Amino acid sequence: MSSPSGSAQQAPVPAPIPSHPPSLPRVIARWLRDSLRARGLAGSLRYLRQQFVECVKDSLPERRRSRFGDIDYDCDHAVDTTWARLPLSVRLREVFSERLYQPTVEAEFAEIMQHLAAVDFERFTFIDMGSGKGRVLLMAAMYPFARVIGVEVQPRLHAIANHNIVAFSDPGRQSPLIESICADAREFDFPSGDLVVYLFNPFPDYVLREVLEKLVASARQEPRQIYVLYNAPFERQEFERLPELRSFHRTPQYALYRVELK
Repeated sequence: MSSPSGSAQQAPVPAPIPSHPPSLPRVIARWLRDSLRARGLAGSLRYLRQQFVECVKDSLPERRRSRFGDIDYDCDHAVDTTWARLPLSVRLREVFSERLYQPTVEAEFAEIMQHLAAVDFERFTFIDMGSGKGRVLLMAAMYPFARVIGVEVQPRLHAIANHNIVAFSDPGRQSPLIESICADAREFDFPSGDLVVYLFNPFPDYVLREVLEKLVASARQEPRQIYVLYNAPFERQEFERLPELRSFHRTPQYALYRVELK
């Protein structure tokens, strides 16, 4: 990891990446198409039934209290990044994104980043795919990345992330630019330059497959250094499908990859 310096603060500000928030009907239509293709009609109906049961459970006081999760980070930084205080509209969209919002634990993120200790972060853009309320964006900004970007499909979570970015004022911040983009990850175009891409199990397998294929295609179009940090690697088989994604460190909790073109 490069030592703290003022050079990142003097870098030119890149042009903003436009947001394209998908509407709920579009989200549902795309989920229906993908789920029917992956599960068939019976499997899709079974999934919806299971999600209905989980939504009912989520309304119970005990489950709602548990969603506060790691509240210490929010108290320390005066931000809102826990599972709690999410409206029903967010929970409904979670059904069709097939992933519940969950923030990364600060100590866990620091442990993962230790494996990039030799990387000159000032040359890299950090991207969190499925960035939610933006906690990882704030933690990544404590390293001297040239730019920190979050991609989040849920408009409400994206709005909260933007509020957190404005409120974040830790004196140890080193990255000059943090931004959240509201878009479907499959429609996000990876920016030029060296990248560190973070994934906290944000997608079902069929979405992850498209995102990884697009990342490899971007690397072929512009060969450069790309690291992928995959936390909670439940869909690791999608990485193994692509020979360009080479694992260089693996634990039960996370797996780290480089993009290596042949």
